[in-house]
Amino acid sequence: MSVIAVAVVVRHGCVLVGRRAENAPEAAGLDEFPGGKVEAGEAPASAAARECLEESGIAVRIDRLLHRASSVATHGPLEILFFAASALDDREEPLVPFAWIPITELAARCFPPANARVVELLAQGRS
Repeated sequence: MSVIAVAVVVRHGCVLVGRRAENAPEAAGLDEFPGGKVEAGEAPASAAARECLEESGIAVRIDRLLHRASSVATHGPLEILFFAASALDDREEPLVPFAWIPITELAARCFPPANARVVELLAQGRS
């Protein structure tokens, strides 16, 4: 089973969200929080921070585990760990395709099913 670590970065009522490429092998064209595969010997929280910086250019502090979900990808089962995170620089703007999206707009976005509970938690102010 592959482990995926995701950073859920909230800033001023917005959350860091990107859109997967239309030709991506998994979840093509869907919205996503920054994250990726945990490498051998890497702590999941460290992987979430690393992936966030690599994908979005935003350096973060991981605050806590927010949610744990399971999913199945074409290459097999996934365990997805969502971490609440805070941006280290409050003024940084992310790299495309990431942007700061108001939490109030998340419900209208199209995320993979494994992200549904995280979107609910954010809408409830429980990030």
